Amino acid sequence: MRAAKRCGIFGGLRISEVCNNSMGDFYWRRSADRRERWWLEIRGKGERTRGIPATDELVSELMRYRKAHELSPLPREGDILPLLVPLIGGARPMGRSGVHELVKNIFRKTAVRLRARGPDHEAAAAHVEQASAHWMRHTAGTHQSDNMDLKVVRDNLGHANIATTSIYIHTEGDKRHDQTSSLHKLGWLAP
Repeated sequence: MRAAKRCGIFGGLRISEVCNNSMGDFYWRRSADRRERWWLEIRGKGERTRGIPATDELVSELMRYRKAHELSPLPREGDILPLLVPLIGGARPMGRSGVHELVKNIFRKTAVRLRARGPDHEAAAAHVEQASAHWMRHTAGTHQSDNMDLKVVRDNLGHANIATTSIYIHTEGDKRHDQTSSLHKLGWLAP
């Protein structure tokens, strides 16, 4: 399940993308500075393909996940194993409803743990209970938009245009004002 969370949160994948892609969609290439960089080629909405960076954290989690399933640490080209290996059924991909239920179950268990901490955590528990697999995608988009160029976020999430990506921008007023004041200058003020 940690791998599902990593794909959902770090990759910002849609549930259909988690279900319809395989381990063989991971690949690597050397960067200009000769480092090995891993990517995940996704067939997404509208049958468009995109490569999303597989971060070191995601690759580490992938290796852990594969080891738990007694597989080689890294996938090979042509590996047809699904991104999420079902507990029952071997190499068959999980369906959308199965992934949704898996994610909802994680959120339910998280809410129980939060409530066990006491009444101060009730609001957080109620919030987590309402979360969904798509919420993880939005969390990834929001987190990425806080730290990355919006065009990079668009490409990572597989949006057809930047307007769709802009819904992930939630800049606080003071932060927005500070950045605009310091970075957007016309140079009209006399010294």
